[in-house]
Amino acid sequence: MAKILVKLQNGEEMKGDVLSFNATRPTFYVAVERDDGKTHNATLSMESVKAIFFLKKEEGDDSIVHTETIEQSVGVGAHGFRIDLEFKDGDTMHGTAHKYNPHDNGFYLVPLNPAERYDRIYVNALAVKKVVSRKLMGKILVEQKKITETQLDHAIRYQQAQREKKIGTILKEQNYINHKQLEESLWKQKERTKFLGEILLEAGYITEEQLEQGLRIQQENKKKKLGQILVELKYLAPNDICIALSTQLLLPWADLSSTDIPVEIATVLPEDAVRRLGVIPIERHDNTLIVASAEPQSPGL
Repeated sequence: MAKILVKLQNGEEMKGDVLSFNATRPTFYVAVERDDGKTHNATLSMESVKAIFFLKKEEGDDSIVHTETIEQSVGVGAHGFRIDLEFKDGDTMHGTAHKYNPHDNGFYLVPLNPAERYDRIYVNALAVKKVVSRKLMGKILVEQKKITETQLDHAIRYQQAQREKKIGTILKEQNYINHKQLEESLWKQKERTKFLGEILLEAGYITEEQLEQGLRIQQENKKKKLGQILVELKYLAPNDICIALSTQLLLPWADLSSTDIPVEIATVLPEDAVRRLGVIPIERHDNTLIVASAEPQSPGL
């Protein structure tokens, strides 16, 4: 069974267990726990659903997959699309998707932040007012016609079981590309001399006109960073910048606003080193300390 949180279009919420979920069927059943501790089966129609959140580990429940660590979060750049959507009730949601077709009855989103308590969300298209989809740089190999969409989809699915491996490595192991093709594509992604505006433009997050306007404003107010300006202009969500940079630099990213950092990890580095390097310790694995930085391209890192 999977634990889910169902949000209905009428504003109601329902949490329970679902034995099987098939979005193509008109109804599904949820085992809901009552106040007296007993459960009852609720029958829900797909048309009434707004979104279904498939939850990760509950406290004391080892049947649910454990939340990924930041170090394991290497797959976001492999997803095909970045999705920003607005529901008819005014709520908004952001995530990535392996596939997106505006004509489908619904679609699955993967949360942007690996620390979220749910690993995927099913969105009912009937509840959606507007969707903005953008291709992510994980599709570079497809656009270069070195692999097919089917091969990329197979690699993404394989990566779910082998999260420590990057997509390029998997594609090579599956003999979809050779070593030279992998190196060429990695070289394109590893270009570190590009400015943030160029990265966002190439990734399809902003237009040339939006970039030019942001740069004009920055000339008038040099204390503001370009990313901050583009967010204030509502051309981007803050997480857009994180995803674009992490994909371009082949680095995982973390949303520290919803990441619990143990005190013993947060204080492992001297304060002067934290300020000088502009980093925050977030995890430790054996003898390796994982740190977060708002400027991963800094030569001091």
